[in-house]
Amino acid sequence: MANQFALPPALKYGLAAFYGYGAAVHVANMLGLTGFDWKLAPVKWQVLVGLYLVLDIAMVAGLLAGRIWAVPALVLAASSQILLYTVFRAWVLDVPAEFAVAPSDVAYLNGLVVFHTTCLAAVNAVFWRHRQWAWPQ
Repeated sequence: MANQFALPPALKYGLAAFYGYGAAVHVANMLGLTGFDWKLAPVKWQVLVGLYLVLDIAMVAGLLAGRIWAVPALVLAASSQILLYTVFRAWVLDVPAEFAVAPSDVAYLNGLVVFHTTCLAAVNAVFWRHRQWAWPQ
């Protein structure tokens, strides 16, 4: 089918597992299980968590179903988070004092930048090496 694609199984299931875990973390945030009261969290955090939950679920479902739309979901989720945690970091972290992040949390954001960059690079490498994905007509 024109709207299907194939990734190496290790990459496909690895990405699905990691982004599935990310979705679980977003749900834990919404349930208040990660150290802050969701109802009192800054609105921008609530919006971003909801957005990335939807993108993560879409990406995981698309990856597991072999659908090409998983790739744009991955690119959007990963590249926007890279921008948020680098270029717009000051905006993301500009929150009331009770939500100020610890230095370890800032280091975690740096790790997420590396993670998302690696994911994009891996999918890009597969695409350019095999050029096996056919975009829907």
